[in-house]
Amino acid sequence: MNPSQINIKHLVLLIGTNPLPNFVVADFFLQTNTQLQTIWLVHSERNALQASTLEQATNLEALLRKIWAGHHPQLNFPLQKVSLSDVSDANAIRREIEQKMLRKWQRDDSFHLNYTGGTKAMATHIYHCLQESKWNKKQAFSYLDANNFRLVVDEYGVVVDDLRQVVKLEFADLIGLHGFQRTNEDKDDIDEAQAFQAYQKYISDPRTHSMNEKDGKPFEVYLKNKLKDRFGAGMNGDKSILHNWEIKKPHWNTHFEMDIILLNGYHLTGISSTVSFKKDSCKNKGFEVILRTRQIGGDEARAILITRSNRNQTRLLQQELIYETGRNQENILVLGIDDLRNEALYLRKIEEFVFD
Repeated sequence: MNPSQINIKHLVLLIGTNPLPNFVVADFFLQTNTQLQTIWLVHSERNALQASTLEQATNLEALLRKIWAGHHPQLNFPLQKVSLSDVSDANAIRREIEQKMLRKWQRDDSFHLNYTGGTKAMATHIYHCLQESKWNKKQAFSYLDANNFRLVVDEYGVVVDDLRQVVKLEFADLIGLHGFQRTNEDKDDIDEAQAFQAYQKYISDPRTHSMNEKDGKPFEVYLKNKLKDRFGAGMNGDKSILHNWEIKKPHWNTHFEMDIILLNGYHLTGISSTVSFKKDSCKNKGFEVILRTRQIGGDEARAILITRSNRNQTRLLQQELIYETGRNQENILVLGIDDLRNEALYLRKIEEFVFD
């Protein structure tokens, strides 16, 4: 069906620890529905029973305001926030949804609940509460199939096959959605000759031609340039393929670094490289890039680790990282010098991994 046919006045979102799916759903409906007036952010409140997701709701509101304030004919700011005192208790959830949200609606109001976020109890009991309400003739429900990037509406089935083609997000906004900020600036102090020289050194035999950490940055520049040449036009160029971002939260005393960043729409792939070929060192680097991409891009974010290991070593390392992080093969790719020596090969592997 045509997404524009889903006409709603209220959009209800359940806010969990990762607000990215909520943003994707909200941005999609704001693009396709000019009648949408009110977005309700249902979040947990902080108490002895649970942690709060008010910060996630606030970050989401700030991003939607930045993008949509003044650009949508009906949307009202501030967005409406509904706090739940016990996100595991059915009676408490139903009572507070009725008191804090439904009593503010008009009888002929239409609504759409996306039940992707929040706890299972929140999704179950809010779904049934709204389904049983007096607005039952003008209601719709949906779920974001994050693994396949599809929006599935209960009443109609799959509405969008690949939301990455519809919802676009800059990396600075993505990290801001999770409460992070960048702490460094871009530097253009590595030229193409230095970058190519580092690449040549990288693919040499690691047992006879060692590298130190200072060689890592020029190699990353070489790889970033190759990725831009291959994918830049289809990924919004400089905004979607980035290099060397140091990131932290305001209250942190330290930061972490993302070597290379690929954004396919809103979907994050983080690339980390190491000049080492030793298993323990490579594995630690793999754990880090998996953790960091997941922190920023959610469970569906993907990680690529590039090492100076040979083909057998990279295959075993990838298997161990998949097993020991509880991830799946679609989320982790390990490349080694055998891949890097063949430009067409490694670019094809990256393309299949990022875009499938």
